[in-house]
Formats: sequence, structure tokens, C-alpha cells
Amino acid sequence: MKEADYAQRIERAFVEIIIERSERKGFKKGEFASKVWPDMTPKAAATRWNSIRIKASNTGKPQSVPIADAQRMADVLGENLSYLLAVAIEKARKY
Repeated sequence: MKEADYAQRIERAFVEIIIERSERKGFKKGEFASKVWPDMTPKAAATRWNSIRIKASNTGKPQSVPIADAQRMADVLGENLSYLLAVAIEKARKY
């Protein structure tokens, strides 16, 4: 297994976990995005979240998740980032 591929699997697993937990908490996509990036317009935040979740319009690939954004997402969910990453690592190992 290539290390870069493994790192990307961890990142995708992390995004899946964030999506699952945000939906479980009742957040709509745009609402969650606005809470993660309150300094952006709601439309810009929703576009950014969509680029991370699915794919960026310019590259056709999902956008990477910076650590600062991962921390913001965990904070909005009231979760510990290190715990979410540990869960993502376990999930990525199963792929």
C-alpha cells in the first residue's frame, strides 16, 4: 500500500465520519458549512463543503481538508478531533 494512498483514505474516511455525524445531529449541508466557516457567505461555505465532500468544480476531485478546517468541523460537532482521526484511521485500514 502506498503511503500517499493510505493518507488519502484516512482523509476520505474522516470526511465520511463528519458527514455521518453532522447528519445524525440534524445539520443540513449548508447549515453545517455556515457553522464551520462563519466568516464566509453561506453560499461560499456551502460550495467549500461540497468541494470537500464530493469534488471541486475545477479539478473534479475532492478538496483536501486542512487541519484547521478539521478542527472547526470537530468543534461544530462537539467532538474531539484526535478521536475522530483515530476512528478514521481504523476505518481506512479496513479498505
